[in-house]
Amino acid sequence: MRVLAVVTALFSTALASNYVIHHRIFHPSLPLQPYRQRGYVSTESLIPTFVPSSDLTEDFNDFFEVIKLVESPSDTLYQVALQNEGESSESLWDFSSVKACYLSKATSETILLYLTSGQDPKSFALDYFVSPIAHDGSCPISKSQNIISPTSALRSFAKKARNLNSTVIFRGTESPSLPELKAPPPLTPGGEIVKPLPEKNFLQKYWMYIGAVLLVIRKSLVASSVNLISAKFSTVVSGGAEEEPAKKK
Repeated sequence: MRVLAVVTALFSTALASNYVIHHRIFHPSLPLQPYRQRGYVSTESLIPTFVPSSDLTEDFNDFFEVIKLVESPSDTLYQVALQNEGESSESLWDFSSVKACYLSKATSETILLYLTSGQDPKSFALDYFVSPIAHDGSCPISKSQNIISPTSALRSFAKKARNLNSTVIFRGTESPSLPELKAPPPLTPGGEIVKPLPEKNFLQKYWMYIGAVLLVIRKSLVASSVNLISAKFSTVVSGGAEEEPAKKK
């Protein structure tokens, strides 16, 4: 219930904003490509939704034309960026990357938006995921048992990008728990660590209790001995009178 309340609070404070999402391709051998608008996250309804741009097909076709000129396109990444509120410089946008080859089999995508805490939260980061992908993170295999190239993946993704099952999740910031620091050991005036007193053994710890128990046992034994002696004395005295033989006439 607490998690649901937190998510509801975050969403209610984000209702007044739409979050613009951009995308591009990245390859180590290419100049840094400019971002293009991928769409925006709409908060007009109770559930946040992603509204794709009308130019997606054209964007992916352009990405394909750029990547097909690369000698080894296997290192191509697909990057999705969040345009921070009031920030137009692309270098300051937070982005998330996935392998371009994953796009060929992708049927759904998840966008995680992170908001600052406070009365007026702002978006500052995002994570982007597509699924399904292999458990080992490898690129998909085609029907001919060949690894699907990023160029083929981009062409395939261009046809279905507007119809993906898109999920948007808001997350707030959480402060990590503070470390538990141990108290420093006490020091002598000379700066040395005070050595702890040696631990007492069993007798040193409990000699008072042992002594009390022994004292009680001793008193009990003395009392028992006195009672036994008194009983024997009484028996001897009374028994002697009874056993005196009758005198004959």
